[in-house]
Amino acid sequence: MDTSRRAQRLAALLEKRGLTHLVAAPGATFRYLTGVAAHLSERLTLCGVGRDGAVALLVPELELSGLPADGKWSVAAYTDAAGPVQAVDEFARLLGLSDKSAVGYEEMALRQFEYRVLSRIGCAMRVADDLISGIRAYKEADEIARLRDAARVVDSALDRTVPLLKVGVSELEIAAELEYRLRQAGSEGLPFATIVGSGPRGALPHGSPSARKTRPGELVVLDYGATVGGYVADITRTLAFSDPDDRSVRAYDAVRRAQAAGVAACRPGVTLDRIDRTVREVIEQAGLGRYFTHRTGHGLGLEAHEPPSVVQGNETALREGMVFTIEPGVYLPDAFGIRIEDDVAVTADGVEVLTAFPRELIVL
Repeated sequence: MDTSRRAQRLAALLEKRGLTHLVAAPGATFRYLTGVAAHLSERLTLCGVGRDGAVALLVPELELSGLPADGKWSVAAYTDAAGPVQAVDEFARLLGLSDKSAVGYEEMALRQFEYRVLSRIGCAMRVADDLISGIRAYKEADEIARLRDAARVVDSALDRTVPLLKVGVSELEIAAELEYRLRQAGSEGLPFATIVGSGPRGALPHGSPSARKTRPGELVVLDYGATVGGYVADITRTLAFSDPDDRSVRAYDAVRRAQAAGVAACRPGVTLDRIDRTVREVIEQAGLGRYFTHRTGHGLGLEAHEPPSVVQGNETALREGMVFTIEPGVYLPDAFGIRIEDDVAVTADGVEVLTAFPRELIVL
């Protein structure tokens, strides 16, 4: 991972946006620019990039030993006893921050805590979420390799969990098994809360697992993720307990065909709007259009949800290196829900499907 090259790419865009710097708190962009998985806490931590591509860090002294020895940055550190005030001044000096600086930041990631500190320096603060997301949206080869690794983990976890499932197991028990298998397979943590919805609770797209026990004939929606090397895989599968009724089977087939059509439509030059419409048309033809209540997919990388958004109206054309989900679903109130989700990476002439667990309806 050549983080210095990433900083140089960002630096080249700052002047075009009328910015002198970009500053990030711990999170995905901090890790993207430094390779450091810093903790977001009450201890002030920042990284900054200037127009010359130079990177500076502001960190608690206790975190110094966790920084890579070959890091190409300067560091301002502080102890708990001293506090960060003087270190902030040093951080500003290292970056060249002043009341004449125009500092870009991510509105969705920077807290008021960090914002106030930077404002006290006198910097003019400018929202620049799209600047960094525009760079992160196109993955490099090493990033896609980590996304592949994460995809293998989610596939393995479900493969090991399915044989343990039976009628009468609770949603919480299913989630516990999945999360244990994810750790066993190598996940560093959960990138988002595991979703398990059985029977009518499957109609809650983001339903948290409950103590409800599964029953014969029901569908269960499993949406979960893994993190490997900081990069995220996100998968959804819908399983059936015992003998599902014809209505459920027909709806499942419609979602499966829609998802396959969306994947097949992915290639460079096709717009994200077109992908969404391709998927939606199949579900509408099956008479289920009103039950498909969300976008077709979202970007993946260091975060589970990041640009690009696979949604109607997004005329962004696919380019090699984009990675996102294709995840149509239908949610019939008080009846059942169905969602099938895969992670895909756009290649030079098509798409690579990273997640591989079978998409046919598995009846337990």
